[in-house]
Amino acid sequence: MKRSVLYLALGTALLTTFTSCNETGKKDSNAAYEDKSASSANDVIEYTNLIVDLSNKNSDYVVRLVNNADRVTELLSGKGNPAFLSSIIKPIMINMISHGKVKVEEPVDALNKADQQFFKEKVTSFKGSFDKLKTTYTQLDDYLKAQDYKDDKGAKGLALADSIRSSAQVFFEQKAVLMKRVNEVADASEAIILKDSPIKDYVLAMKADMQSVRDYITLLGEGGADFAKISDKAQAAYDALEKNQAAHAGIDMANAAKENKDSYYKSFYDSFHQFLLTAKRIMRDAKEKGEMTDSQLETLDNALDTMIGRYNSFTK
Repeated sequence: MKRSVLYLALGTALLTTFTSCNETGKKDSNAAYEDKSASSANDVIEYTNLIVDLSNKNSDYVVRLVNNADRVTELLSGKGNPAFLSSIIKPIMINMISHGKVKVEEPVDALNKADQQFFKEKVTSFKGSFDKLKTTYTQLDDYLKAQDYKDDKGAKGLALADSIRSSAQVFFEQKAVLMKRVNEVADASEAIILKDSPIKDYVLAMKADMQSVRDYITLLGEGGADFAKISDKAQAAYDALEKNQAAHAGIDMANAAKENKDSYYKSFYDSFHQFLLTAKRIMRDAKEKGEMTDSQLETLDNALDTMIGRYNSFTK
């Protein structure tokens, strides 16, 4: 099993946290946010949330484009009936609508100057890469609809599919760089808001558990081709997840209830429990077959996405 770097990039970017250096190369640059007011911190989080929404929405669409490109390659390479090319439908893209004053293209003043420049440049490049992918896929879609593969034996279609995959890799590499700084800045601002917050312990517990789940999936993704070699590590990581899920799900809910967030917290840990059930089944299958499949890893990624969604509901 060889898992695509594309899916690894998609899965890890959102929750990876760094504390040493930012993109500008200045050590401990997050200290600039420690003296910000709660109002400024809220502005920063509102802005970074827009980037997260943009990243998630565009990433989901790019994955669908790549899946279609892979299917085109398969059929044009003689591994299926070319008649099925007509069944490949261009994904529908629903544009992101922002009703607030903050725009993703315009970094807020609450960010320091270096970060304002960073986000302006990186967001522009990120959106540009996405637009390039859409344009290339439109060319592929037109090619298929015109059935031009009958004239050139699929040469152009294969080239366009390859271009989509390589452009998608660039897109996800840009996403990783962008989200690295998003998480640094958002975490620094979140610390200000949570300083005396009654929900601080709940937020910290959920974030720690999401990171542990991400690390667990990464372990499986990197070593799952020969599962026997990582079986003990995987089991130990799973046992730690199970222990933390039980401990954090059972903490005192009084403060969460006062903030009307107890049901959201419970929902998060219910989804964590479902993740563990899925992971347990997948590990058993991997032990029997000796390897873990891409499909199984994507199932775990999707389960983590559910946890992230429940976390976001809690913090709204």
